[in-house]
Amino acid sequence: MLKPASKPISINVNIPVLHLKEGDAFICYSPAFDLAAHGDSFEDAEQSFAKTLKLFIEQVTKKGTWANVLEEYGWRKVRKAWNPPRIIGQGSKNIQIPLSA
Repeated sequence: MLKPASKPISINVNIPVLHLKEGDAFICYSPAFDLAAHGDSFEDAEQSFAKTLKLFIEQVTKKGTWANVLEEYGWRKVRKAWNPPRIIGQGSKNIQIPLSA
C-alpha cells in the first residue's frame, strides 16, 4: 500500500539584507546566505536580489539539502525552528593599505 505523500513543511524567517552603493552600482547583500546582487538603481538591486534569492531557494529545495545549507551558513535549530545568525553590531575599522607607488 502506498503511503500518502508527506505535506511539505516551510518556515518564515526574516533575513538581514544590507544595501550598499559602490560607484554607480547599488548592491544588496545578505550574510544569512552569503548572497549578493546588484543593479543600476536601489530598486533594480532589490529586484535582482529577489531573483537571486528565489533561484537559491529553488536549487536548495530541488537538491533537498536545506539542513546542510542552513548549518553551513551558521543557522541554528531551536526546537523545530531554524534561526539565522544574528547581527549583533556593525562598525567600521580604520586600516592602512600599502599601495605601490
